[in-house]
Amino acid sequence: MTVHPSRASDAGPELSADVARAVIDPGYVDLIMSGMRQAGVDTVSVMRRAGVEPGSTPIQGARLSQRQFAQLIAMMTRVSRDEFWMLCDRPIKPGTFRTMCRLLVRCSTLREALRTGCHFYHLVVDDFAVRFAEDDREGSLWVTDRIHDPDRRRMVNGAIIFFVYGLMCWLVGRRLPLHTVHYVFPEQPYSSELEPVYKAPLLFSQPRSELRFDSAILDMPIMPDEERLLRFLASVPSVLLVRYRDENSLAERVRSVLRRNIGKQLTLENVAGMLALSPQTLRRRLHEQDNCTFQDLKDRVRREVGMHLLEKSRLPLEEIAISLGFSELSTFHRAFRRWTGTAPGEFRQAARRTLEQARQKDAANDFVGQGHT
Repeated sequence: MTVHPSRASDAGPELSADVARAVIDPGYVDLIMSGMRQAGVDTVSVMRRAGVEPGSTPIQGARLSQRQFAQLIAMMTRVSRDEFWMLCDRPIKPGTFRTMCRLLVRCSTLREALRTGCHFYHLVVDDFAVRFAEDDREGSLWVTDRIHDPDRRRMVNGAIIFFVYGLMCWLVGRRLPLHTVHYVFPEQPYSSELEPVYKAPLLFSQPRSELRFDSAILDMPIMPDEERLLRFLASVPSVLLVRYRDENSLAERVRSVLRRNIGKQLTLENVAGMLALSPQTLRRRLHEQDNCTFQDLKDRVRREVGMHLLEKSRLPLEEIAISLGFSELSTFHRAFRRWTGTAPGEFRQAARRTLEQARQKDAANDFVGQGHT
């Protein structure tokens, strides 16, 4: 996972203005560097390259700001060429998390995304796996691992649960309520700092590390937004190192309203009223803060959802047009061609050809992998 701290403000609702506060416990810093230290890497040099003075080590009892911690993780990834910083026996190549995220945003629901993510890491990682199950009342995600060192095992389990929860929240665009959070390791003095992140009871020394939640959230739709994905990837891990916030940027709040009411003909005045703003204030703040107009956002949301439906659903073009708030297919046709340079039907056919080619390639690779030539 890579990070560009200077672009943290572009990440959207997940980042607060408190990224400079010294809130990362030194014990946690020491824990996350345990794999590299055991491998003989000069961790003091890594900290210096990340812009963190060696005086910020646990011996001095100093805390790191969230921004410093994000920079440190980015440097650790660069030095180790491993997205889990030598905590596992086999490295996870940089770019693995980014590739998975691109798969997840193409899913329809949180349930589908979780199943896809679990399967993806099962294919590429040997040292741990993330499992998913649900019943009529509760959903559960838990970690299984083959890591024997207690420090590295604690860090891997804690990091997986942390990043999985942050990613779940980001995929649906809101903080998700949890029933309980379970950890396989015992409680430590800095463990209490996790409570504001999850806002749920934390249970330690459990049989496995696990998130439990209401199964109803699994039906929540994924936000199919390419621009939002790019901002997210540019800001990982900063975007997941702070408590998820619902105070979105104004543009993101407008987009959220438009997505929830995608089939309705909402005007600037309608949305301003929903956000308790005057139309003039909404128009001015969109221009000043986000350099866009209401119509820009409306077109982007329609385009993103329209492309998603054309790729993922079997709905007739007429139904897609209506679901996007167009009164006639011809109007949708002209708008889609203006947005993408191609007609909706042509876009769908091209997407299906690409999918079929990918399936054929995967089938051929599987055939060769089974020893056939």
